[in-house]
Amino acid sequence: MNEAFQLVRVGIVILTVALLPLALGCGDSSPDIVPVSGQVQIDGEPLASGVPGFIQVIPSEGRAATGSIDPETGRFTLSTWEEGDGCLVGTHPAIVMMEQMVGFDSVSLIPEDYTDLESTPLKVTVEEPTDSLVIELTGPLRTVQAREPVFEGDAEEL
Repeated sequence: MNEAFQLVRVGIVILTVALLPLALGCGDSSPDIVPVSGQVQIDGEPLASGVPGFIQVIPSEGRAATGSIDPETGRFTLSTWEEGDGCLVGTHPAIVMMEQMVGFDSVSLIPEDYTDLESTPLKVTVEEPTDSLVIELTGPLRTVQAREPVFEGDAEEL
């Protein structure tokens, strides 16, 4: 009987050791992503240029969060995997892009430093869900004059 009891104990230990990694692996292994929305401002005012833009928060590891900037209010909602799911928790660099077509060229309306990951001064700290994250840019906002594209072969009027 003592030998049978020992076999049962050994069997239970082996079974526990074998199943433990499976049990631990069943938890939620996705990164901490929390809902984030807010407003992009330039010189303390909402970035309301009439031109849509984009903000991207780029963690050193993991997927970037992206949001459309409303052209009238400067408001945005970040999405990483699904619409509006938010951003990875932590402190990350951010870039802002807002461009307007002038003829066949795309022209940035905001200072170039904010559009490049290597030069951006923007850092975003996300610790918990928020709807009031403020991204502050300093201007001025560039204004451009729209022009009609000139096609090869068009006659110029003198």
